[in-house]
Amino acid sequence: MGGRITVAGAGLAGLFAALRIARAGHDVEILDVKSRIAPSSGPHTEALRDYVGGEALEDLKHHGFDLEPFGSIETTVRKSESFENVLRGRAYHLFLRGREPETVDQELYRRCEDAGVTFTFGTKFGSDVKADIVATGPPPGSFNVLGAGFTFSADGSNLDQQTAYALLDNNVAPGGYLVVTPGIEYHSIYSVAWGELDHDRLLKMAEAGASKPWVKDILGSSRRIGRIYGKAYFAPDPTSNAERGGTRYVGEAGGFQDAIAGFGFRYAVLTASLAADSIIEGKSYSALLRKTFGEEFAAAYAVRKKLDAFTNADFDRLVQSMGPSMTVDEYRQHRASRFL
Repeated sequence: MGGRITVAGAGLAGLFAALRIARAGHDVEILDVKSRIAPSSGPHTEALRDYVGGEALEDLKHHGFDLEPFGSIETTVRKSESFENVLRGRAYHLFLRGREPETVDQELYRRCEDAGVTFTFGTKFGSDVKADIVATGPPPGSFNVLGAGFTFSADGSNLDQQTAYALLDNNVAPGGYLVVTPGIEYHSIYSVAWGELDHDRLLKMAEAGASKPWVKDILGSSRRIGRIYGKAYFAPDPTSNAERGGTRYVGEAGGFQDAIAGFGFRYAVLTASLAADSIIEGKSYSALLRKTFGEEFAAAYAVRKKLDAFTNADFDRLVQSMGPSMTVDEYRQHRASRFL
């Protein structure tokens, strides 16, 4: 491996893969179609889910990802049309994505530059451009999860810094949920949907969700700042097609996404790290993926097929089954018995 290593895509996965390889002493170039570092979905708060097996942040640190979250969610309020459950305990770690200096994107960019990574912007990855790692997000025309909403100022809002809200309602997020998450100077509200893949229609649904009285109370007198528009892609069995012709596909470029709830942060970091390991140590990327994830994706896909058929009455029964309140440990057991 004496030549330059090429990474296509300067998102979370591409930046972290390039950083790990460069720190191992190799010459690395990142190609990106954009003119600067910025998430395609726009500035927003992104959560790392930590209630499924616990210690999610420690797992990322084990792979060399040592960026600290700016906060955590200690109270998660889940709502359906008729019921509400309050989940108590640390369920998510929060990271900022965007163009601001304190975001994950900009910190990784600075670290890559310090490690000697070369950046070539305005270059689109295609059949005529070879890459060792592809981290360009969902393949063209292949997204199957959509997010639409907006950010709003922390100033004037009534959102607690350690509380998040999720509304399970097909009228505002078909097959998914409307979420409200805290940031620092701005917060995020958006619909994540599996059953509505048209942005304009989903945005109208998110607006309808934002007009509900309890959401309006959270928004308070805040002002809107920017839009959130994100596409995501999950594959039923992403490990089977992650290495093609010597190219490793990471993150959503390879279909590595949370099919149940759309939390892709963990998969972006872990697949980037495994792709870097395969290059640095000369190991099979596919074998590393299978060892790390096992049947995780097959289990998630089975749950997603159930959720795709849920009506609002089903969501009511789901939230009702949790009771008015539970701890993270209780929820972990409840989730496993109900779905997994």
